[in-house]
Amino acid sequence: MTRLTLKRVATSLLTGGMLAALALVAGPTSPASAATVAIDLYAETGSMTLPAGGQTVTVWGYSSSDTPVTQPGGPTLTVAQGDVVTITLHNQLGEQSGLLINEQAMVPDLTGIPSGGTKSYTFTASRPGTYLYEATLLPNAEHQVAMGLYGALVVTPTAGSGQAYADPSTAFDNSAVLVLSEVDPALNNATNPAAFDMRKYAPRYFLINGQTYPDIAPIETTGGNKVLLRYVNAGIQYHSMGILGARQNVIALDGNPLNYSRQYVAETFGPGQTADALVTAPASDQDAFLSLYDASQTLHNSNNAGLGGMLTSLHAVANLASSGDLAGPVTSSVAFSSGVLTANIDDSTRGNSNVAAAEYYLDDVSGTGTAMNAADAAFDSPSENVTVAATVPAGDHVLYVRGQDSVGNWGAFSSFLVNGGDNGGPTTSGVVLTPKLTNNLRTTSIGVTATADDSASGGSNISAAEFFIDTVGTNGSGTPMTVNTAAPVASVDGTIPSVVANALTEGTHQVWVHSQDAQGNWGDPVAANLIMDKTAPTTAGVTVDPTPNNGLIPYNASIPAVRVTAASITDPVASGVNTGIKTAELFIDTVGADGTGIPMNATDGVFDSTTEIAYADIPL
Repeated sequence: MTRLTLKRVATSLLTGGMLAALALVAGPTSPASAATVAIDLYAETGSMTLPAGGQTVTVWGYSSSDTPVTQPGGPTLTVAQGDVVTITLHNQLGEQSGLLINEQAMVPDLTGIPSGGTKSYTFTASRPGTYLYEATLLPNAEHQVAMGLYGALVVTPTAGSGQAYADPSTAFDNSAVLVLSEVDPALNNATNPAAFDMRKYAPRYFLINGQTYPDIAPIETTGGNKVLLRYVNAGIQYHSMGILGARQNVIALDGNPLNYSRQYVAETFGPGQTADALVTAPASDQDAFLSLYDASQTLHNSNNAGLGGMLTSLHAVANLASSGDLAGPVTSSVAFSSGVLTANIDDSTRGNSNVAAAEYYLDDVSGTGTAMNAADAAFDSPSENVTVAATVPAGDHVLYVRGQDSVGNWGAFSSFLVNGGDNGGPTTSGVVLTPKLTNNLRTTSIGVTATADDSASGGSNISAAEFFIDTVGTNGSGTPMTVNTAAPVASVDGTIPSVVANALTEGTHQVWVHSQDAQGNWGDPVAANLIMDKTAPTTAGVTVDPTPNNGLIPYNASIPAVRVTAASITDPVASGVNTGIKTAELFIDTVGADGTGIPMNATDGVFDSTTEIAYADIPL
């Protein structure tokens, strides 16, 4: 989740991108006096691809600039107690929306602002704590928060540095914001979310800070540190957040400090509720990973295999009390894409020796690992990016990566869940129609060709392709096409019979083509335009020169003929289309069959526009 820290001036500074990990924020230093701060929030649309073979869904969210969002939610806004805060909302959605900042002394917005409009909301951050901001509840706007219009507001206290509240017992070393939410693809991908019946809302994905496991990075801290977890439940379900191996000391709910804090392994938070909890990371000479998860078991990504959902960890790096380098490096940022495994190996906090080696294991850590290489070709610094080409079989698998420092210490493993199967459909491109312009008098079929490419989405052979006219139907229900070769990249060919083409109405039609790989995955369809022009050109201003004539009077001294001129041959616009003039002809006395007359010439030398002047000479 992005962390937006507002300093003691009327400007805002964005630190980190929208896809940043769960960053730890050092304890705030309280300003000497309150300030006026200004924040711009843009309500935007965008899309994200859900993990573990999940689907791509439309999402809404808040951004600090006028750019599409890549995940639901918005930046964390951090202000100081006593600040006068003005948030200007820029509504870039296609419907009415407004802003609600919970637990703040301000007049609720009951009217909102139209799409393309702006509105400012001002309040005094009088109480420290963790709060939720979200789309205000307008008529028929219940879906907006579920689509992603939410975020966290943190108000730091004026009494004491590194405290959540005025009481010194709320002191912490680091803090992390955890915004909890859900995604129901049926809502997110609805053609009109405002028409979705929210009584049928059924989440399939469960998120922390706009991401689901395994995309959620661990919360990094040092052993023995006290970590403040700021929970914000932006979803519409209850969530019981727990930590295995430690207790949470809940110190506040909804920005209200508790008279008596209480300890839980897991605490349940209702929709719209916030909570602050302190956790002490275990102090040890070994790294510790404490699972942080939803104990109500929303640990899945739809019906995809493997773990998912609200699951991350509190990673307590060993706090070495003795001198010398006795611990191995930390492994982070493990990723696998297009057959390449990458990671970062860092010994700078574990003794600061150079990294000397790295290795990975598939599914278990028995036997001998496979060596990885330094991305810069040399292991010669305390922090190294490492890489190696890796083959992962089809299905869900776990990659384990660790590093070794130059004094021989191996670090702890970092694991990464991958799916080696081909879960993506081929990309279809280069759709060509031959011809792409026709009328209702065709006697031959129209050719449809395209290129299907699965090399970047699994590498399986192309097995099938199909096309639709105007409306894309269900996969497999289109007109079949021929695949020219059994390979990951292949051309596909089909035909539109003349009887089908001739039955189309006048205007522009779209021919949609998509392809399927050998694993059964269909790719997204792409379109080419087929233009049906059924309205014939009109001719006006026909003249004969010279006339009358006795058969002996020429057009001029160099042209012994009678010249026939059509001052205007025009193809009119009908159903939004018209096309260029291709040819013209004339007849004497009796009009014959189309194409059998005397050919005419374009006065500008070529028939290439929708309006032409044409002529022909009849020899004396």
